[in-house]
This record gives sequence, structure tokens and C-alpha cells, in this order.
Amino acid sequence: MSKQKLRLNFNERSDFISPIEAEYPFDGNLWQYPERQVLEKLIADEYDIQPSQVLCSNGGDEAIMILMRLILESGIESAMEPAIADNELTMILPLPAFSQYTWGVESWRLKAELIPSNADLSIDLETTIETIHQTKNSVTIITRPNNPSGEMITIDALERILVTADDNNSWVFLDEAYIEFSEEPSVARSLLTRFDNLVILRTLSKAYGLAGIRVGFLLGSKSLIAEFNKRCAPFNIPQPSLDIAAKALSKNNRADVQNYCKTIIDNRNSLYNWFIKNNLPVLPSQANFLVLQLPGAQAKAVESFLARNEILIRAFTDDAMSNCLRITIPFNIERLQQVLKQALRPDLVCFDMDGVLIDTSDSYDATTIATVKKLTQKDISVKDIEQLKSNAGFNNDWVATQKLVSDQGLEMPLDDVIEIFQQLYLGNDDVPGLVENETSLINDSFLSKVKMLNNETSSIDFAVVTGRPLAEAKAGQKLVGLAELDLISLDCVENAKPAPDGIHRLQDKYSKNSWMCGDNPDDMQAAIASNSFAIGIEPLFIKPDASGANEQSNREVRELKIAALYQAGADIVIKNINELEDWL
Repeated sequence: MSKQKLRLNFNERSDFISPIEAEYPFDGNLWQYPERQVLEKLIADEYDIQPSQVLCSNGGDEAIMILMRLILESGIESAMEPAIADNELTMILPLPAFSQYTWGVESWRLKAELIPSNADLSIDLETTIETIHQTKNSVTIITRPNNPSGEMITIDALERILVTADDNNSWVFLDEAYIEFSEEPSVARSLLTRFDNLVILRTLSKAYGLAGIRVGFLLGSKSLIAEFNKRCAPFNIPQPSLDIAAKALSKNNRADVQNYCKTIIDNRNSLYNWFIKNNLPVLPSQANFLVLQLPGAQAKAVESFLARNEILIRAFTDDAMSNCLRITIPFNIERLQQVLKQALRPDLVCFDMDGVLIDTSDSYDATTIATVKKLTQKDISVKDIEQLKSNAGFNNDWVATQKLVSDQGLEMPLDDVIEIFQQLYLGNDDVPGLVENETSLINDSFLSKVKMLNNETSSIDFAVVTGRPLAEAKAGQKLVGLAELDLISLDCVENAKPAPDGIHRLQDKYSKNSWMCGDNPDDMQAAIASNSFAIGIEPLFIKPDASGANEQSNREVRELKIAALYQAGADIVIKNINELEDWL
């Protein structure tokens, strides 16, 4: 049975639907224009304010769009009437911020002051307050809890912002879209009666699980809400949405929302604590999501692996949030935890040998070239070998060499090819074999970490899954200093890679929470078939000559190999195996 896709990239209710959705009977007076005033009065009564202090919008997005229009029009009016130039609004936006706000600055070409975040992605409170102090007639946008970071600005800090703004003919737009997930309350009841320079945005899209009805609302002073009302479409919310919203705000459904949010908070705190326990860089959050800060390649790999397991999360590409992953917290968290554990803290890490732990460019590749030359008197290049190996089924160097011999017009039994290949590779008492050219690719630091982790007290086991014959595989382990690792060689399985038999044997012995690291498509296909985290390794380059003539060939080989690894299913392709040291 296929798994249901778990959408954790839009901060919606992802796997626990509001009972309203199942209960609501479609029964509306569709021949009438909808009147949002009934809902606005219901909300006003809930917050003990006047209906004129409430505006229902078509989702929070419409309210934000009206905010942008309001700021833009203040500039237009000032340009048309220089006498009122002091009325031009400046947007003050501390970063990181919701993309609708940053997009709005650019698309509406607004006069704005964007305040860079602190190094830990928290907003720079002191610079924000100083900017408000220096900027007359501004509107400062604060999101609490913040999106995309999850930061919860304190009430004291918010009061400082409001007081500073009030002293300088300015106001504050407070986005509380995620407030229900916070362990601190909304400031709507405590601050609206004290500050008339405050507008608060709320929504039914997040905690209420009703993003599809597109209902949000603003709370604020009569004068500020009136400015939004002037720019709002008169019939902006359909009647069925208004009816559903009214039911959503009923006492019974609020109890459901509170119970739902409590579970999300518990799950968030549990996952956060797991990240902290495992030394994973996670931001504190009071929203319905957590943000991981990982090295760029690792972030991309985790996003890919989760997507392969039908779990979608949000990756960021902008400078401030680059290499960050935002993970919405689901109601049922076990599946997410399991897949994240495999992606971030595996129980089993499998290494291919050639091109991963050992540089075989002057051994196996050179032997293939020499075998083809001896049998056909024709020259081939490393590029020819990699081009062939970019297709599945040619991880075995003997099989690849037989095919390259055949491509030169000579059909030869595999056993005969193997005999020549092994003579050249292993050598004899008189002529050293090309095997003598092999060198280790794993550096001392990562080697020490693997040995340290690969013990009885560690939660990670390491193993080698190679297409080498057993004797050559053991010699390779000895060369790199990892003779103690469990070994699956060509002689240990009925079906070699791309079949997952070798990985399956290790999974049965250790754990299915596994990684597979390899340098060719067969390795990646074996990883996919065993549902292992698939880590590709870039190709080794041809040794450069004095003229640099190999540079173009190196580039072509690299591009060819990387594309083939991704096509075979790699979650990520990294430069070399030593990059994993920081991941573990």
C-alpha cells in the first residue's frame, strides 16, 4: 500500500483534519452578496472590542496586500502633494521575515528599511527600535511567533517597539498567524486597549485547519482599521466561508483547536529535544514548525530523502536562511521521526569501496584500459569507462571491461577477459600488478571517527558493500585501515549491485535505518531498492599532465558522472567521503 503524502512544507494541518470539514452541511444563501459584518461582530465580542475594530479579510494574504497598498499610496499622495510629504510611510521589516512581506517590498517598490537578522537568525531588536526612533511615520512589521524562524519576541520587547513607534507618529503591524501554537498568549486582549498604534493579523488557516476557506481578520484601533477597510473589496469572503468561520470560532470548536495545538506543541518540543540531544542545529520555536540549520549539501540531501519517503518539507535558498530546512510539525509524529532519524542519525552506514574508500583510477581503471589495449590493440580513456558506467549494470569492472572489448569489435567470453584483467591487476613475482597503485581516499580524521563510532557502545555500525572478490575486498579494507568493518563482497551474495542483496543482509543484521555511499549508478539503485539514504561520490579526475590537456576531459567526466548518479536516485552527490565527518 502506498503511503499518503505528508505535506510538511506549507504549515497547514497535514494529517489531522478539522472536524468542521466533515460536519459542515452546504447550505448558504448563494443568491445574496455575502456580509462579513456578522462574523466581524462575533469576533469583536470575543475580544471585547467594537466591530469597527475588526476587519475580516480573504485570508491573511489579502490583509497583507492591503497593507502594501496603504504604504504605497502614502508615497503617491506625498509625491502629488508635497505639503503632506511627512505622511509618506516607511516600512520597517526586521529579518528574517515571511516571504509575503519581503516580496511585497520588491513588487510594490515600497520605501522600506530591512533590518538584517542576528547571526542566530533572531531579529535584531535594538537596531529595529533605533530605526523606528530615527524614522518618523513608519509601520513596523513584527511576526510573533516569527515565520520562518519560529522566534517568539517577548511582550516587553513588543511594548518597547510600540512605545517607540507611538513617540514618532508610527504604528505596528503584528502578525499572529501562529500564536495558537505558542506557549505564550496573544497580546490582543492585553495591548489593544493600551495602544492605538497597533494592528494585529490573525488567521483560520493554521491552527484551525481551514486554509481552504480563506478567512483571516485584523484587530486594531478604529482609525487604523478604517484605513484597511477603505481599501478592502466589499464582498471579499464567500458566504460558505463566513458560515464555516463562525462555526470554527464557536466554543466547542475552540476546544478542538486547543487540543490539537497542545498535541502539536508536545510533538514540537519532543522533536526539538531529540535534535538537541543529537547535537543537531535547530532553532528554538514557538510556532508549528522547527528550523534545522545544516551544511548546504546535507540540507539538500535530507530534503530529497524525505521527499522520496513522501514527506515534503521547506528548503530555503535566500542568503539569510540558506541551508535551512523548515519542518511543519504533524499531529502523528512517529513517521516523521523515523525518517528524520534515518536521514540524520543512521544506525548503519554502508561504503562502496572503489572510488569511495580507495582511489582506483591508477589500478582498476588503468587495468581496464590495459586489458582492452592488450586484447584489441585499441586505446580507450577514463571518459569511455565512466560513460559506460553511467549506465546501470556495469559496477563490476570485469563486466565493464568485457563490454568495452566488445565495443572495439571483439567478442570474448567473460572468463577469458577476467583472466587477462587479473594478470594485469594482481601482477606476479616478476611484474608488479597495477593494484600496487591504489591509495586510500579516507583521511585520518574521518578514519578515526569511523573507528570510534564503530564499537559496541556506539549507535552507528559501519560496513563495506563492494563488487570486489572477497580476497581483493579484504586487501582493500586493510589498505584503508578498516579491516574490522563487516564486509559484503561479490562472493557473499547471489545478486550483486544494483541488486540490494548486500545491503539487505546488513540491514537484517543491524538496522534498516541505513545509508549507502557509492560512486556509480549501481550503488544508488541498490540504495533506493533498500530505502537507504543514497549518497553519491563525485568521480576521481584523470591525473593532470604538464600541459593541462586533461582539464576538459576531467570536467566532462565529472558532469557525466554526477548527472548519472542523480538520475539513478542519489539524494545528494558530495565531493568525497570525508564530507560525511561533519554529518555524523
